[in-house]
Order: sequence, then C-alpha cells, then structure tokens
Amino acid sequence: MAAAATAMLFAGCSKSEFSPDEPLPPKLSPSVYISSQNQFVYALRPTTGVKKWEFNADGNVQSTPLLHKDGLFVVTSRGTLYKLDPDNGQVLAQRSFGGNALATPSGAGDLIYVGATNDSLYALDAATLDVRWQFGADGDIVSAPVVYNGNVFFSSANGKVYKLTQGDGLHLWTFSAPGAIRTRPAVIGDFVYTACNDGNLYALDIDGGTEQWHYTAGAGIQSSPLAYGGNVIFGCDDYKLYCIDSASGRHRWVISTGDRIVSSPYAHDQVIYVGSYDYHLYAVHIIDGAIRWKYKTNALIKSSPIVYKDKVYFGSYDKNLYALDLATGTRIWKHNVNGLIECSPVAHEPDGINVHPSVTGTAQ
Repeated sequence: MAAAATAMLFAGCSKSEFSPDEPLPPKLSPSVYISSQNQFVYALRPTTGVKKWEFNADGNVQSTPLLHKDGLFVVTSRGTLYKLDPDNGQVLAQRSFGGNALATPSGAGDLIYVGATNDSLYALDAATLDVRWQFGADGDIVSAPVVYNGNVFFSSANGKVYKLTQGDGLHLWTFSAPGAIRTRPAVIGDFVYTACNDGNLYALDIDGGTEQWHYTAGAGIQSSPLAYGGNVIFGCDDYKLYCIDSASGRHRWVISTGDRIVSSPYAHDQVIYVGSYDYHLYAVHIIDGAIRWKYKTNALIKSSPIVYKDKVYFGSYDKNLYALDLATGTRIWKHNVNGLIECSPVAHEPDGINVHPSVTGTAQ
C-alpha cells in the first residue's frame, strides 16, 4: 500500500509543476591580472599561476589594468578602453579615444580618469564610459593621474603638472619643469612630488603648485616616485634607487644596481620592492637601504611589483609573470604569457579588496 501511494504521489506531479532548473551561481576566487605586448589580458590563479581566462584586446597593452567598482579597466595602444568583467573577461563596455592610450587609468567614486596622446585627460562614467568632462593639456599624457582629496593631479610629456577639481575638471594650477615628465606624481599631505627627465625630483606646494625644493639625481627619471613613511623613493636612469626625506629633500640613502631603474617602487612592511634593467627584482630595507635579497630573471624588468598575501608579483621582458616568496625571494611559480610585459600586475579578491602597484597612484 505504501509503495502504491508513493507511486500515485509522483504520478500526480507533471513536469510543469517542478521548479525550473537554475544554474548554480559561479564560485568566485581571487585573481592576478596581467597584460602584455601580445595584445592579451590574462587572469591567473594567485597561488599557482594557472590561467583562468584570457581576453584579446586587439592592441598592445602597455598600461596597468585598473580594478574599480565592478570592472577591470584596460586601455590599449590603439586608444581603446575596455571595461571587463573581472570574473570571466567579458566586455561590459568600451570606448575609443582620439589618440593612443598609454597611461594607466585611475578610478575614484563613479568616475574613471584616463590620459591619452591627444593631449587630453578624460573623466568617464565608470558604469557606461560616457565622457563627463575632458581637459586639454599641453602635451601627451603617458602616466597615471592621481585622485587626492577631491582633486586630480597629472603630468604631461611637455613637462607640466596639473591640478584639477575632481568632479568637473576645473583647472586650479600648472607647474612647468624644464624636461619631459613621464611619471605619475605622488601626492600626500601638503606636497606633490613629481620626477622629471631633467634628473630632478620636485616637491610642490599642493595648494599653489609652487616649488618647495628639488633633489638632483644623476640622470633622467622615468620611475614614478613613491611617498611612504616620510620618504620619497624613486629609481633613476643612473642605475640607482634613491630614498629622499620628504620634508627637507635631503637624501637618506642611495643604492646602485647594474642598469636603469624604470620600474616604480612598491612598499610593504618597511621593505621596498623594485625592478631593474639589470634583470633583477630587489627587496630593499627602507631604514638603511640594505638589500635583503634580489632575484634574477632572463630579461629587463620594467614592470612595477605588487605584494599580495605573502608573495611579490611582477612581470619581465622575458615574457613571464613571477610570484616570489616575500621573505626569501624564492620563486613559487612563473607563467609565460608569450609577450613582453611592460605593465604591472593587479590582484583582486571577490569581496572587493584590490591591490594595485604604486605606479597607479595608490598609496601603500
């Protein structure tokens, strides 16, 4: 009887009465993103370096991707900005500019800021990529803008540094240097620090843009300065890494490497990480400049490193993205992307925690 009742129960349920089959929600996991000169963007697993997805950007990518709100923003040398879904690489929106886009974008609130080689800085809606405002500069913009306390600071290749209001792009001041500026400024407290191809690091008053002091290095500077713990740290074409007192402009220490330093330094727990054209990534103690360890790749390092969960990640011209042990510099994994890596990696947690290199203007 029980068996018959059970049979009648199931027989009385038509297929239309069952709940529809819904796909299970995807299980999201952390990612490290990297772009290369082979026109692709990659998402890799941080622990193993195994590829999760790839995206063909249809143009070389020299700038570092930006994680902001719900998107991964990537600009190409052809002047296209893509907003990708960080979880699967699908295109959410895209926009083309009148010039090449070589500068790393920055994000704040509902806006994305992107510089281009048509002498313009754009403020775009982060959701739709519609232009909110556009500012015409005197020269190509090839470095990342910095958003700080309601204002946007950026430099141009014609030796200018600009301060604009964040919301509407109102021009507040301009500083002019005698050489090209291809680095992003570091902004903190009352100062704006900018490094110039004339070999000088300039400290500017944040309110008026007037020079407070400058420090002269031994050659041009292509490494974006990092303001950290009362210091300004930058690499130089004279093969050296400098640590300068942020208030007085006096040097605290200088170390030598075997070639130019174009990589921008990254600070974590009193240690500075930076790459050199001598093929090495260096870990340097910020107090005295002592080298804790260095790791050799098979080509020059232009990429700026990041630190994420006890590992340091960086790219090399040998086409590999590396993950090293933070304490010892021992290699944990490397992944060949089959293209020169000029940009820097970024890391993403599903809960919204992102890690960007200091070249983006993010203060560590």
